[in-house]
Amino acid sequence: MANLKDIKRKIKSVENTKKTTRAMKLVSTAKLRRAEMAAKKSRVYAQKINEVLSEIAHKINQYKIGGIDSRYFDVKDTFEKVDIIFVTADKGLCGGFNIQTIKTVQNLMKEYKDKKIKVRLRAVGRKGVDFFNFQGVELLSTDIGVSSAPTYEKAQDIINSAIAF
Repeated sequence: MANLKDIKRKIKSVENTKKTTRAMKLVSTAKLRRAEMAAKKSRVYAQKINEVLSEIAHKINQYKIGGIDSRYFDVKDTFEKVDIIFVTADKGLCGGFNIQTIKTVQNLMKEYKDKKIKVRLRAVGRKGVDFFNFQGVELLSTDIGVSSAPTYEKAQDIINSAIAF
């Protein structure tokens, strides 16, 4: 049978555990609030991107791209090199998204290499960078830390560096 000293020690231990648990709960609540705010901010960004892509798709359908004389829509098989810019997550919990993105990039690389077209990769996001570095694939440029807090300015910098090269 436990004596009084052991019982008091056990009570004190439980109280300390209770205090630690309460502190951890407060910290996790604060982190959850920050994550919710970041998600709300990125929702606005995603909506704007959807609007832009919808407008581009509408214009492509409206002008039946085959008849447009534009360097952006001119479809020909005589180009020598292709840049593929792909976006993956910087952190985990997006496994399906990252895997599908990487598979699509690999399929595109194979398709272009079969046509004897040089492929250059530009990676945005740690998961894609880590994967292709592990595979020994050379990356022309890498941008890490963009997907956690995307902004128009960051996207503009990435596109401008791709165009300038």
